[in-house]
Amino acid sequence: MTMKSSRVSEGASGKMAAKGCDDAYLTITGRTLKKLETDLSRHYENPEEPEAVHDVRVDIRVLTSILYLFLPLIKESSYETADRMLKDTIGAFGDKRESDMLVKSLRDFVREHPEHGGKAEEAIEMVRAGSLPRREDRELIQEKMKVIRDMMVSLELTDEAKGDAHFDTFAKERLCSMLQGLRSGASQSFGKKRRIHKYRIEVKKALYSLELAEEDRDLGGAIWRARLKAVQDTAGSIHDAEVNMKLAGELNVEDREFCGEFMEFLEKRIEAGRERFMFLMKEIERMEAIGG
Repeated sequence: MTMKSSRVSEGASGKMAAKGCDDAYLTITGRTLKKLETDLSRHYENPEEPEAVHDVRVDIRVLTSILYLFLPLIKESSYETADRMLKDTIGAFGDKRESDMLVKSLRDFVREHPEHGGKAEEAIEMVRAGSLPRREDRELIQEKMKVIRDMMVSLELTDEAKGDAHFDTFAKERLCSMLQGLRSGASQSFGKKRRIHKYRIEVKKALYSLELAEEDRDLGGAIWRARLKAVQDTAGSIHDAEVNMKLAGELNVEDREFCGEFMEFLEKRIEAGRERFMFLMKEIERMEAIGG
C-alpha cells in the first residue's frame, strides 16, 4: 500500500476518526510533519533561540518513534531506509543543540558561583562564535526535509495494516511489549556510562509512541507517561552534563579555578542524576502494564 501526500494533509488537520492502522499512520505522520515544518521555520527565523532547534530535533525523533510504533506493519527494507535518514537528519542539528546546552549549564553555574560571571560570559561568547548554522547547511537540511516528507508519506505497510486492522488493539499490544522491555531492562547494571544513554533512547521511543497513540484515545498510559518523562529528563541531564564536560575541555579557557569549579559543578549534576535515575529504575520495575 502506497501512502499519498494528499491523504496525509487531509488527516493532519483532524482527529483520528478512522480506526484502521493505515489511516492512523497517515494521521499521526501528517500531524508530526506539519509540526516539524512549523518548528523548522521558527528555528530559521531565530537561530539563537535554543527551544526551536530542540523542538525540531524532538519532531524528528517523534517520526522515528512513529516508525518504531508501526514497525511490525512496515516492510523491513522501508523501515531501515527511513530510520537511517531520520537519524542522519537529527545529526545535522547536533552541534547547535550541544552548544545551547553548554551555554545553559554555564549560566546555571554562574547562578551558584557569581564570582565567575566574567569568565563564564567569555566562555559563552566562545561557544556562540561557532554555534550558528551556515547557509549551505540550511540548504542541505531543506533538501533532507523534502526527502523525509516524501519518504514518510510513501512508506509501504504490510497487508496486515489494511482493511480491518484495528489501531487501538494493535497500539495497546505494541506498547505493552515496549514497556515490558523497559521494565525488564530496569533491573540491569547501569555501571557503564553508555548504558544509561542507551536505555534513555529506548525510553524516548516508548514515551513518544505512547503519546502518539493516546493523542485521541485513552489507553491507560498516564502513569507510564509520567514515569517515562521523568526517566527521560533525568537521563538527559546526565548525558548533557557528560557532553558539557567534553566540550568545556575544548574551549581552552585559561582560568584554572573557573574550569575546575565548573567541572566539579557538572560532576555533581551527574552524580545527582545517577542517584535519581536508579530510584526511577526501581519505580519502573514495579510498574504494571498499561491499563493494569
